Amino acid sequence: MKKVKFYLCTVLLSAVLFASCSNGSSSGNDDSSFPEHLLSYVGNESYISPKNVSVKDAENQSTDLKDGWWNDTAFYHIWVKSFCDSNDDGCGDFNGIKSKLDYIKNDLGCDGIWLSPIFECDYKSKSPSVNMHGYDVKDYYAVNNYFGTEDDLLSLIQACHDKNIKIIFDFVPNHTGKGNAWFTDSCEGGEKKDWYVWNNSKLNWNPGMGSSDTWHKNPQGNDYYYAAFWEGQPDLNFRNYEVREEMKNVVRYWLNKGFDGLRIDAVRYLIETEKSLVDTQETHEWFRELRTKVIDSYKETSPKFMVCEAWIENNRPALDAYFGSEQKPEFNMVLDFNQGRGCYNSIYNSDGRILTSTLYKNPSEIKGYGTFIGNHDEYMGRIGTWGYVPSIKLITAMSLLRPTVPFIYYGNEIGMQEGNYNGDLRLRTKLNWEDVEKQRNDNSSILSLNKALLALRKEYPALFRNGTVTELESATIDTETNNSVYTATAYTISDRKDTLLCVYSLANISDNKFWFDRGGLDISSYSVLIGVNNKKNLSLYGSDIEVEYIAPYETRVYYIGDNTKEMLFTDKRLFLRGDMNGWGYDEMLYDSEKRCFDLWYKLDPDSYQFKFDAYCDRTLSYGSGEENIDGKSVSLGETMQTSTEEGKNTNFLFTPSSSASGTYRFTFYEDDNTFVITQE
Repeated sequence: MKKVKFYLCTVLLSAVLFASCSNGSSSGNDDSSFPEHLLSYVGNESYISPKNVSVKDAENQSTDLKDGWWNDTAFYHIWVKSFCDSNDDGCGDFNGIKSKLDYIKNDLGCDGIWLSPIFECDYKSKSPSVNMHGYDVKDYYAVNNYFGTEDDLLSLIQACHDKNIKIIFDFVPNHTGKGNAWFTDSCEGGEKKDWYVWNNSKLNWNPGMGSSDTWHKNPQGNDYYYAAFWEGQPDLNFRNYEVREEMKNVVRYWLNKGFDGLRIDAVRYLIETEKSLVDTQETHEWFRELRTKVIDSYKETSPKFMVCEAWIENNRPALDAYFGSEQKPEFNMVLDFNQGRGCYNSIYNSDGRILTSTLYKNPSEIKGYGTFIGNHDEYMGRIGTWGYVPSIKLITAMSLLRPTVPFIYYGNEIGMQEGNYNGDLRLRTKLNWEDVEKQRNDNSSILSLNKALLALRKEYPALFRNGTVTELESATIDTETNNSVYTATAYTISDRKDTLLCVYSLANISDNKFWFDRGGLDISSYSVLIGVNNKKNLSLYGSDIEVEYIAPYETRVYYIGDNTKEMLFTDKRLFLRGDMNGWGYDEMLYDSEKRCFDLWYKLDPDSYQFKFDAYCDRTLSYGSGEENIDGKSVSLGETMQTSTEEGKNTNFLFTPSSSASGTYRFTFYEDDNTFVITQE
């Protein structure tokens, strides 16, 4: 676990540095003047796209939807290239996704899909070592043929609707690829010259992406084009009426094909002004236009929605501004980068206050926060790379147990680790379907936990649509320092009918008890829904609630007010209780394949004691001892004792003989409660 914490620290530092580049805290515009022509609106206001479609052309639509359906949906984020390859050509495809819809819907529990970019793009390769990301669009009206044909895509959409799964696409309006015919024409000074942002000289613009060079030489002339992200993705000019209409038509075109909505990439950067290069009022105005003239046009027949990717952290007003207002609405949902970071930081720092301080509920029945604990970008990395399953389960539960809209990045539902690549390619590697099968058959797996939590959300939709979150303040006191302890945290999610109590253990402490402010909660009757066991371990301690016998890194969910609810998920695992002989819990290495714990320690002749707990009872017996020893490598003078008496500080005691000091390896197998000791 120490190695894990070092890794987490490294990832956290890089993430914070990247976030500081991404938040656009300053305008980034160091020029003393803003060229006048870049402020002018151009183009034909009556422009009609050659591919023009109208809402009345819509086909293959979902039916019986109500406005705000997205707030009751759990989305599965698919990186198409890496998800499922149906024809063994080395590249995931639409047909592969279609073949796995039952997995997504039934084995996991998601009822919405977000496809990573699917349009024809510049940089293409089927090689797993090449990052074909699709954000360099070559043709907005054609699909990437590596993924299949448009008919394959339409078949996927129909299959989703047949299974009552919603499907949304990734839309990139800020920029195109250099290979786009529009850009070629613009470079040559054709009729689309003003479709991109040009100037006669390079300007010193830095919109917050970290690049100091955002103006690039025209390959066909002497002027320069603006590209906020990199040279291969030139920015479209949204002060051009033709561009504005073309982009609206692209959205109509694909919504008409049956998509239920869209995620919009890099929304902050559409239109620059002399005051700011990000989050400008002109940018907000275009999204209001898209919302009212396109998205809301489908409301009567098949309500659509659009979710905003504005990578903004620690600035809630700037993020919420993308909802617009009641009179001037913009996005139906915004992706919330703060909430995932809060889950991560609370575990890394063993401080529950971080979790509750970054826990926000959906703003309304029809507005949502999209929350997640990892995606395709350099955000937090893959949680599976932590390696320690209880921590992976803990952050999974933290992300899903909140009244927001969950987005699960493919592979995170099984604790998939990062690939052996640099940059964001390490987050986009192939899903291991053999691992999926293993976890499908294990009712205590990470996949099974995801399924149970998503089922819980479906059972109490009102709670997770817009329930009230109430923090129960920690009443646990460190007796040595007399300070409050925040290594556990608790909150309730409630409405007029139901209340769930969520408790998280963020560390391993010896007395395994936590206290929380009661907050008016009546715990005279309750059921355990999620946890290591179903022990009724809530009680009143004066004016506080006491939680007893909770495992390290455990999530416990209680239904308050009914003691007949069935348990949805039992986290069947073994764990070391406390900090015995200086062997902190963090020193243990867990082998998920062999389902055992390994410990190495250099012992002097003395007694070494451990207390283990299991999901089945408070203590655990490890047999009589000698029959489990590899006698050939351990001296006969050693003594083993076990105890199952409640109140004992140990259920495993090992005393090496005076002649047998040295380095020992202890292996504890959790499935059959046996151990092996070998001298290294």
